[in-house]
Amino acid sequence: MDMSTMNEHLPHENLTQEAKTQSTMTQNTVTQNTTNGNVHFMDDESDMSVLTVSESAHIMRAMLSSIDLEELINDYFIILSDKLPCTSLKLSFADQVLRTGKSKSRSRIMKISIYYGHPFGTPQHAQLAYSFSKVLTPVQRKLLSEIHSIFAMSLRHALEYYRISQLATKDVLTGLGNRNSFNESVKKLISISKRNDDTFGLLVFDLDNFKSVNDKFGHHEGDQVLIAFADILRHCLRDSDHAFRFGGDEFCCVLIDSNAKANEMVAKRITNAINKHPLFIEHGVSSSVGATSFIATDTAESIFERADSALYKAKGNGKNHIIAA
Repeated sequence: MDMSTMNEHLPHENLTQEAKTQSTMTQNTVTQNTTNGNVHFMDDESDMSVLTVSESAHIMRAMLSSIDLEELINDYFIILSDKLPCTSLKLSFADQVLRTGKSKSRSRIMKISIYYGHPFGTPQHAQLAYSFSKVLTPVQRKLLSEIHSIFAMSLRHALEYYRISQLATKDVLTGLGNRNSFNESVKKLISISKRNDDTFGLLVFDLDNFKSVNDKFGHHEGDQVLIAFADILRHCLRDSDHAFRFGGDEFCCVLIDSNAKANEMVAKRITNAINKHPLFIEHGVSSSVGATSFIATDTAESIFERADSALYKAKGNGKNHIIAA
């Protein structure tokens, strides 16, 4: 399936100018736009391939060995750096960035845009940035064109696989993980925690007075409140922690390597941010929180039920409360 719209073309005269300016520029960037599956870096490109048939077949087999984006980009960099003076690769897609190698201060960077997605849907954009330690010769540019064309097919499949998998685990409105993602994450954490004798915290949130926002101002305004709360969670959590939306106005946070004291500190940080946020103040919305920590006998169901019970005690205590269980 060819879902890319790639068309890459770099005028021949730019190559000469790049060579002239290399000694005076710390970093040079060339951007390639794409509209079909083939990549061309030269106007006077010869029909003769630089890669042999066996080399092409070897690269293709390597690129088909995994659909995981991180593994794919690492395998590609190993092949590329063996044949060209490539110092690093950076793949930017969705809200993610993958890097491999180490870019040097005087690197020459070539950026290539790649479009993928369902042929009848909205095109999704990704960008692959190559860093080279020196200007490529015409033969090297043709070699890059051939290797990239092989890689691009596998990359588009891997990007589409990632996009589809995210649809199954992401809440569309807020971009947080959904209930399925929560269940998978907690099960994995329980397994790791039991094996390593670790613990983790779980916070369950319910927005107080949220229903009145929908009733008085409509669901669009309610959606803005939910999006703002998701942003607060992202801002208040560490990179290692995870936030999820179960649906409606119920959210969860999984706190890695966290005890009861740390759970309370994070919960207070989040509720304080809500109480200071203009949108929440305007609508009189606060949050009740139920908190708990993993114990060795827990299952995914038991730890959630304990935190959820604490949440309803918090709401019964007059809302905008934190109860630990």
